[in-house]
Amino acid sequence: MRLKITYLLTLLGAITAPLAEARSAGCGKNAPSSGVKSTTVNGKNRQYTLQVPANYNPKKEHKLVIAYHWLNGNMGAVVNGQYYGLQPLSEGTTIFVAPNGLNAGWANEEGEDIAFTDKILQTVQDSLCVDESNIFATGWSYGGAMSFSAACSRPDVFKAIAVISGAQLSGCNGGNTPVPYLGIHGSADDVLNIGLGRQLRDKYIGLNGCQSKNAPEPSPGSSNRIRTDYSCRAGYPVTWIAHGGGHVPDPKDPGQSQSWAPGETWRFFTQDGLKGDTGGGDPGTTTTLVTRTTTTGTGPTSGPCAARYGQCGGQGWSGPKCCESGTTCTFGNDWYSQCL
Repeated sequence: MRLKITYLLTLLGAITAPLAEARSAGCGKNAPSSGVKSTTVNGKNRQYTLQVPANYNPKKEHKLVIAYHWLNGNMGAVVNGQYYGLQPLSEGTTIFVAPNGLNAGWANEEGEDIAFTDKILQTVQDSLCVDESNIFATGWSYGGAMSFSAACSRPDVFKAIAVISGAQLSGCNGGNTPVPYLGIHGSADDVLNIGLGRQLRDKYIGLNGCQSKNAPEPSPGSSNRIRTDYSCRAGYPVTWIAHGGGHVPDPKDPGQSQSWAPGETWRFFTQDGLKGDTGGGDPGTTTTLVTRTTTTGTGPTSGPCAARYGQCGGQGWSGPKCCESGTTCTFGNDWYSQCL
């Protein structure tokens, strides 16, 4: 009887071990304050801004998003932009980090920015309760390039990345392991041509086992956007959103004051099935779903309403308070309601 109980306990431990491993070492500890932090990497002083949720619970695992700035940008600008608009969508479930690049960029010489990222991850996971299976990276322009580099170098760390108007500027050490990939790029981009964005996308189309598919794109200056969701190895989706705008971090639909990019990014990061989560099936199989291409952004059906995923309410909100056809203004918190 004792042998049977021991066997059952061992089996239970084996089943629950992956769940326990997702909890970082910082769970249960007193949280550090939000604000600018300093660390030393390869003999250089580096800084980043840490944002801990106001309702932080040290016993509950939180998502972690690292948001890299653009060339000549800085961590403060990312913070002011609410981490590319993702912070209000997270509703207190997520820890955010905005690192500062050397010389206001992410050249990543000899992998020093990856080493900086590693140091941030170690520090945050040791001091805060992080769900280590839900760590993401995003950025615009040079920040998008650094997000791509992070996926190449640390595919087992990052659950998914979102690259906005990026190119391969920060290197790609490794780059042989699949990672869920979202790319957003403007066909009128005259800084980093959309073809450079396609190169990043196509790398993960190959790595993620996606079916080759033509992805239509709006003509430069067009007011619409086209989203293509590729059919890929289960758990490793690739999504490509092309719009008719230029080199911008916050593309908008006509007549809208709010960008649709944050909603698309958050949708991608939180979808079921990423890397084998519930709803995604066996990550070792290939889906047989037909690639879906959706054209949106021709404007609301009537009146100046917010587009899908756009903000539609909240304290101090002066923008549109109605939503485009097919969506509903959904309360998130006192400061943010969203068209879903």
